[in-house]
Amino acid sequence: MSILPFGSPKQSRFEMGRRPHLESIENLNGATSFGTLKSHHEIAEILFIEKGHCRMHLKEGSLQLHTDDLILVNSDTLHDFKTSSSFTAFTIHIGALHLCGLAPGHLTKSEAPLVLPLGKDGRYIFLRELLKEVKLLAALKGEDDERCEIGAALAQALVISVTALAEEDAGNEENPSFTMGTRIKEYIDAHYLEDLKLADIAEALHINLYYLSHTFKDLTGSSPMQYIIRRRIEEAQTLLLTTNMTITDIAMQCGYNNSNYFQSVFSNIVGMPPGKYRKAWAQ
Repeated sequence: MSILPFGSPKQSRFEMGRRPHLESIENLNGATSFGTLKSHHEIAEILFIEKGHCRMHLKEGSLQLHTDDLILVNSDTLHDFKTSSSFTAFTIHIGALHLCGLAPGHLTKSEAPLVLPLGKDGRYIFLRELLKEVKLLAALKGEDDERCEIGAALAQALVISVTALAEEDAGNEENPSFTMGTRIKEYIDAHYLEDLKLADIAEALHINLYYLSHTFKDLTGSSPMQYIIRRRIEEAQTLLLTTNMTITDIAMQCGYNNSNYFQSVFSNIVGMPPGKYRKAWAQ
């Protein structure tokens, strides 16, 4: 038997005697009613995009969010969403948050929401499990003290994990690999609807293909081509539901010269052909 020691922390992230609690959890999807900028006073939010994409509208500007993005939103931050029909997410509201060195209800020093792409291995596994546990707790009925206390403990663990991740990523901004990974993502986001090949990206950013692939996967958890395909299919979903364009035209618009191949890729990712997808959401 191996014993793994822990002990008491030398220093808490929370102000002495002030521990946050789980205020509420809200499930979001493409049918959720939005349309007005709103904020939560003295309530911090942790938003996780489970599937699809959306745009978070802020008082100044907006953010494009995608599957597996984790967003930290400080209290009193005005925001709203424009979502795709396939969009699913949930937001965790945390009350009585007092982190050392930060204003009440703040998860980060930045006033703007912080977006953290959540990978699927290494340091992200524990955080993903925490998010699952919070959703599981939310599914339980009742308002008893036991449930509330468990919720508070999970909220505290979640806050510690996400703020540590935010600090780590902030430190990584000085890391050339992290900076290049971000540049690769920004380039793909600007050109993913074009006939984009890895060699084009590598040439544009003056890096070799091996470094391109590994640096991007370290940042996002997926290969550049997987990310490009996901972005194209998300765009196709939006066009199917918001325009009268033919499937062939949508395929061309999303970077596919072959409509049959596009429909095959769409079906593999979404679980149904584009025509059936459009009809399902039109009903």
